[in-house]
Amino acid sequence: MFDTLHMILLIGFIGVTSLLMLITVANRLRMRRVLLSWRTGYFFGLPLWPMAFLAVVALLWGYSLASGQPTPSGVFAGYLTGGVFWFIAILLANALVVTEVGIVQSMKRPRRMLAWGQVVDYFEVPRGDGHLYVFFFEDGAGVRRRFELKVPASRRDRFHRIVRAKIDARMDFGVQQAYGKKALEG
Repeated sequence: MFDTLHMILLIGFIGVTSLLMLITVANRLRMRRVLLSWRTGYFFGLPLWPMAFLAVVALLWGYSLASGQPTPSGVFAGYLTGGVFWFIAILLANALVVTEVGIVQSMKRPRRMLAWGQVVDYFEVPRGDGHLYVFFFEDGAGVRRRFELKVPASRRDRFHRIVRAKIDARMDFGVQQAYGKKALEG
């Protein structure tokens, strides 16, 4: 009975993670005119929880082999397959994507998307191994908000060129030259 329940749960896990991966891949493929992209995350840009899950499965598989206890290899293959599907889904969902239209910081959070046309001002600050870009923008209700983005040093030059083309071109205003005191007063 427990073996049957275990297999049902394993098949459910594989089904859910494969669906999650397919939806994430479809959402990523729907993004058009991608200019730049990089992985975000705490552990070298890799998703921590799926990696921990895969490590536990690998350790338990190794323990099972070392102790000589009969464990069906299909069970471990199922957990590894589900873990890989989960890993791919989170890896793609957490990637930061810069497009012609704006910045998608994470596909998991729609509030973390910023269109270039929303930006009213920005500045950048060098930080450790990269640069911190701070964008000020107006949301749909006209409320000013702040969007912070850490850009790795390896992507900084290309990202800066994109920002200059998308934002600075829209914000650069011609400076009018005034001659003398009379021109300034009047």
